[in-house]
Amino acid sequence: MTTAPRHTRLKHQLSSFAVIGIVSTVANVVLFYLLNLTMHAQLANALALVVTTIGNTAANRRFTFGVRSRDGAGRAQMQGLVLWLVMWAATALALFLLLRTQPHASHTAQSAVQLAGNVVATVIRFVMLRRWFAPRPTTVRG
Repeated sequence: MTTAPRHTRLKHQLSSFAVIGIVSTVANVVLFYLLNLTMHAQLANALALVVTTIGNTAANRRFTFGVRSRDGAGRAQMQGLVLWLVMWAATALALFLLLRTQPHASHTAQSAVQLAGNVVATVIRFVMLRRWFAPRPTTVRG
């Protein structure tokens, strides 16, 4: 019996995804907070997500799922765009509901709600990235 390559093991994928996700989420919330000081919350949210989704997709493709080749990198970023739409929908809805119920919510409250929407969408993100990028374990027959 052979051991599956590291990038096919769920334990590795989850731990790598978590580290990249934490870094991306912190970067996203900080960027959102700073942009939100000078522009509408929804625009700040979209811009912060664009920047962090590009980096997150590339990092997960390489480190979480072990895809090192440049082949398919453009396709991966297009798939990242699909994930951006999911992330944006979750965070935009969360912000919309907050601002609808509390029109004068602080930037800190808006950042917290944006973070909550981000966390919800992260589960979907992992499942989709794993489906698209994870190499399948091969069975060695002897």
